[in-house]
Amino acid sequence: MTDSDPTTNPVEDLVRQLYGLGAVQRELSRHALAELGGHGFRALAVVAVHGPQRVSAIAQHLGVDLSVASRQVAALTVAGYVHRTRDPEDRRAQIVELTERGRRVLRDSHGRMVEAFTRVLAPWSPGEIAALTSALERLREDFLRLADDPSTTDENEKELVG
Repeated sequence: MTDSDPTTNPVEDLVRQLYGLGAVQRELSRHALAELGGHGFRALAVVAVHGPQRVSAIAQHLGVDLSVASRQVAALTVAGYVHRTRDPEDRRAQIVELTERGRRVLRDSHGRMVEAFTRVLAPWSPGEIAALTSALERLREDFLRLADDPSTTDENEKELVG
C-alpha cells in the first residue's frame, strides 16, 4: 500500500485503489479465466452455486440486464459449458444447467486463480490475507445491503448525477 496524502478523503483513496483493481481483473481474465473470460466465469459460477435456473434468475444474481445475461448464456451454450432444457413449470421458458465440461472448466479456472493469488500473496502473512478477505467481504455486504434498501436509491442517484 502507498502512503496517502493526509488532505485527501480516505474514501476517495479507496475508490482510486478499486479503480486499480481493474488491472488485477484483466490479468486474471487473461490467464486464469482464459476459456471463459470474467463475465463467462461469473455466469457459469452462478449456475454452479445456485443450480439450474432461468436466464432471468442468472441476470438477477449477476446484477445485469436480461439481454446481457442472455448473451453470456448463449456463449456458454455454444462452448458446451451449459445446456438448456424446457422449464417443466412453464414450457415457454428454459432452464440453464451446467454440463460436465462446464464443471471442469469452472474448477480448472478457479484453481488457476488460486494459484495466481498464491504467488502474488506469498510475501503476505496469513493475518494480512485474512484482514483483506474480511474487509472485502464487509464492503461487498454493505454494498448489497445498500442496493437492497430502496430508500437510498434516489438519493444516491442524485449524488452521482449531480
